[in-house]
Amino acid sequence: MTRKICTPDLNWTVVNEPTWHGIPSDPKDYIDLDIDEFINAQTDMGANCLSMIAVSFTGYAFYPSKLVPLAPGNGSTIYPRFYEKAREKGLEVWAYMMFGCDVFMTNARQDWNIPTSRQYLEEGLLGPETPWTDQFCERLAEFLSMYPVDVMIIDWFVYGSLQPNNFHVQPAWFVEKPFLEIIGRPMPKTAEEITPEESLKYKREIMARAFNKIYDTAKKTSPKTKLCFNVPYWEANEAMWEDHVMMEKSDILMAESSDHVVSWLLEKKKPHQTVMTTIIGRPGDGDEGVCDPNTWRKWYEKGCDFSAYTWGSAPSIVPDEKFINDMEITRQAYKEII
Repeated sequence: MTRKICTPDLNWTVVNEPTWHGIPSDPKDYIDLDIDEFINAQTDMGANCLSMIAVSFTGYAFYPSKLVPLAPGNGSTIYPRFYEKAREKGLEVWAYMMFGCDVFMTNARQDWNIPTSRQYLEEGLLGPETPWTDQFCERLAEFLSMYPVDVMIIDWFVYGSLQPNNFHVQPAWFVEKPFLEIIGRPMPKTAEEITPEESLKYKREIMARAFNKIYDTAKKTSPKTKLCFNVPYWEANEAMWEDHVMMEKSDILMAESSDHVVSWLLEKKKPHQTVMTTIIGRPGDGDEGVCDPNTWRKWYEKGCDFSAYTWGSAPSIVPDEKFINDMEITRQAYKEII
């Protein structure tokens, strides 16, 4: 089966002032979501997998968590209702959590933020070396024990920047101990004293440790759940990820793009893995052409799965007009894809 996903992304909402852009959704934005409408929006596009966020990247849960702040009102009943109806459809069910950023936590625990990460992402990015990774694993285990989904997306699996390959390790209280373990010398006082080779070695090992914790937690809690980590990748053969345990063991290798990165993943994939390309998403200046639905036939012939996501203007999940043309191409493609 070729997986086909097209889901309204509840992480974001579109605004047009002062100019068109996406902003993080508020906790209340989607609490009155019509589950039937949400599922139909996916199946009407021809999707054969149903996907929904479990915890938003701003840090609130759409399920009755005891570990994560709850979306207000009926918000914490959204995923349970979605899960029940999705299972009734007999389709593969997906869920989503973000690892790199939880806006509530990046602000509540600023001492867990990777220094300088707000230069690259204003919300900040959490250090995998901090207690955050254990906390993330606890919420992942909680969720999967309640909803053993078919596939779990772990988004923004990054270090310091959404382009972690280019990020230089910064001294911090939580870097001191693992730096000595990994590099074999005390952590310097300044980033300039850390060599590029040391920085790369450190990042790769820290992300390997984080991956192993997440992977082991998920497989112990829900052995049949497949894991899909989204970095996203920016270039083929990135030193950060080449032959990394995350690429070796992930069940699905996901490109949040439809460009040359997909070819690289197809070359690197193991027999147990599939490759997913994203043909709608990443809208906005500078990203045009990164996700191109017109590439679908090439990637289908190479055996890829397909992902697409859209943004609406909350509380509506109706896709913004900027997505309409790409959606029509994708709808026709999904009709042809078996």
